[in-house]
Amino acid sequence: MTAFVNRVDELDRLESLYRSDSAELGVVWGRRRVGKTRLLTESLRDVDESVYYQATETTATDQRTGFRTAVSREFTEAEHVEPKWESLLQFLLDRDAIVVLDEFPYLADAEPSLPSVIQRLWDHEVDDSSTTLVLAGSSIGMMYDLTMDGTAPLYGRISQRPSGKFPIEPLSFGDVVEFVPNYDSETQVVTYSVYGGVPHYLQAIDDDVAIGENVRRTILEPQGTLHEEPELLLRMEVDEVNRYFAILKAIAAGNRERNEIATAVGIDANSSSYYLDRLEDLALIEPSTPVTADPVRSRNRRYRIRDQLFRFWFRFVYGQAGRFELHGSNAYSELVEPELPALVGDVFETLCIEAVPQLYDDLPFSSLPGRWWYKHHEIDVVGLTTGDSLLAGEVKFTTQPLGYDVLSRLREEARMIDWTPAGGGDIRYEFALFSRNGFTQSVREAASEDDHLRLFDLEDVVAALKA
Repeated sequence: MTAFVNRVDELDRLESLYRSDSAELGVVWGRRRVGKTRLLTESLRDVDESVYYQATETTATDQRTGFRTAVSREFTEAEHVEPKWESLLQFLLDRDAIVVLDEFPYLADAEPSLPSVIQRLWDHEVDDSSTTLVLAGSSIGMMYDLTMDGTAPLYGRISQRPSGKFPIEPLSFGDVVEFVPNYDSETQVVTYSVYGGVPHYLQAIDDDVAIGENVRRTILEPQGTLHEEPELLLRMEVDEVNRYFAILKAIAAGNRERNEIATAVGIDANSSSYYLDRLEDLALIEPSTPVTADPVRSRNRRYRIRDQLFRFWFRFVYGQAGRFELHGSNAYSELVEPELPALVGDVFETLCIEAVPQLYDDLPFSSLPGRWWYKHHEIDVVGLTTGDSLLAGEVKFTTQPLGYDVLSRLREEARMIDWTPAGGGDIRYEFALFSRNGFTQSVREAASEDDHLRLFDLEDVVAALKA
């Protein structure tokens, strides 16, 4: 079994449910391969009187029989309990057991009355119980429909604790590097840019081999373990697969605004909202607004593919099988490597944003740093504070040192930001430059003469995110 990396916060959330003196109904969801099942089993490792059952796509009878077998492994007397959901769950309620039903949508699909059975038990039988029942699933849409939709039988029964319902997110960059310790920092950034933070994807990597060779044999080759992964995952979640493929392809090609995406796909802009909202619900894309805007009310939205493997796949793999077959073993070096810096640069920009609170721990940020844009003006990194400071930064992932022209443009663009300090008065500007390959002499001299200008290379960013 592979090492279990981090997940400290998620384990704490589950354990807080397990320790409760009252009955708790929890909901956990996470996309396929994200490590949900491993997390759930780890959370029960040292928990007495606990039952874990992972459902499969089979008949209701098989499901109930399998569940009774799982219960009997912990409570031998359960062998004599009738293999019905109500009987088995009541048996566990009476013993204050900790119960996890993994892939709950499979159970509800085989036996649609199950959510109502749980509802009745929770409404009438749990007053004197301290049991915890956790419902988990990989189909994000189905988990919402079964447990959190206003018309669902279980709506309103989910624990009100902060740990009562939560998603299992991909691992952060700081955790991902533990999967590839033999790579240098830049290659770790490239790895994260291609594979993201899904443990199953990362486990396919051999860091004794060059990253290009890993990409070729795990993603580019038709028999690669991840070659069809995005397609399979998307087909599990949506019906109009071709429409969603086209939208993701358009976003991967650089179309970020709703109208741009709709035009690229050939659909009405209003119609595109339905598909974009669905992809957002599935955590496959994410919208962003300028850091100075209200994220709820602003219509100035840009979309990006949230999952790195999806972003890579739709940019380099989808619909291009013939090209890769033509180039054979040279497909990575000839088709991917020349264009990879653009993809990695976008991810590196996000990593720089994430590193800012650590790099500037002396600044009282009022919210998480982000990006800013207005018409034709754009700044990669902007952080607003509770005081009078505004941080503006530019990121370059190129083979050349970052030059003075970038600094000059950043200083001009920063003054376009419409922001007023909470106490009024003038803005105190702080500037940050992030570069893959260092800085020209003129930029270094400028930084040595200006206490409000700081320079960070890739190693600085990686070190901050590992801290």
